[in-house]
Amino acid sequence: MTSNRRDYKLSIAIPSSLVSEVPHQREKTVVIGQIARIAAIHRVEDIYVYRDVPDESRLLRLILNYIETPQYLRKNLFGMMEELRYVGVLPPLRTPHHPLERNSSRLETGEFREGVVLSEDNGEYLVDVGVETPARVTGPGPSIGGRTTVRITSVQPMLTGRFAKKRDVKSYWGYGIHLTGGGLGKFASRGDFDLKLAASRLAPPFRDLEPELGARIAEAKSALIAFSSPRARLQEILSRDGLEMSEVFDFTANVIPDPGSVTVRTEEVLGAALALIGMLR
Repeated sequence: MTSNRRDYKLSIAIPSSLVSEVPHQREKTVVIGQIARIAAIHRVEDIYVYRDVPDESRLLRLILNYIETPQYLRKNLFGMMEELRYVGVLPPLRTPHHPLERNSSRLETGEFREGVVLSEDNGEYLVDVGVETPARVTGPGPSIGGRTTVRITSVQPMLTGRFAKKRDVKSYWGYGIHLTGGGLGKFASRGDFDLKLAASRLAPPFRDLEPELGARIAEAKSALIAFSSPRARLQEILSRDGLEMSEVFDFTANVIPDPGSVTVRTEEVLGAALALIGMLR
């Protein structure tokens, strides 16, 4: 699988109230799983969860982290949790960092694997990388029980590797989850992104902005797309911080103009917005 990372950093911002109106834990899990799949399909690097009411940021972060974690690491990293009761209904991400190979003899020197540290002795670590034998990894690494990225350095006569950074991997290597600790206005007003786009049904159609937006995104090294909550539009959310849309975002676009349904859910807007952005670059 050769799904390379984007040549710019694409992030999304979603509200902590995203699943607040979904009545049952099973359905909440399904919606969060859809967000994870859409983000992975479109190679989103970071998902930011901004504070909203009601606040279900803990559940969002937990399930998004769980789904992003390779299957062979989940037992060690999560164990049994009531909030994860229904994750078995979710489809796998099937991203490059979720490999199916479980035989160490079939690994290749130079390939990357996600792992969890099992033990450490005088700077030598045993790391579970999802095969029948742990890899021996040297160098400064995380504490026991920590997740890490490993680059395989040899397969025979012993499986060995070295610790690596996510940025060392050319393939798309999953998304990170971040709680902003505050509202959307405060977070999006920071100068962390070259381009900021708000998805709003009250905005001009995306096609009207395409020429200018395409030129801007072609030069951007980082981009953020923000989405509203089930109960409040983006302008209402920003007004809590005394801000206007034009003060925070470079562009505001309606990515599903003239929908055939009275309601359009956040996860549906998310998929449409990311697909349109992907066509520009």
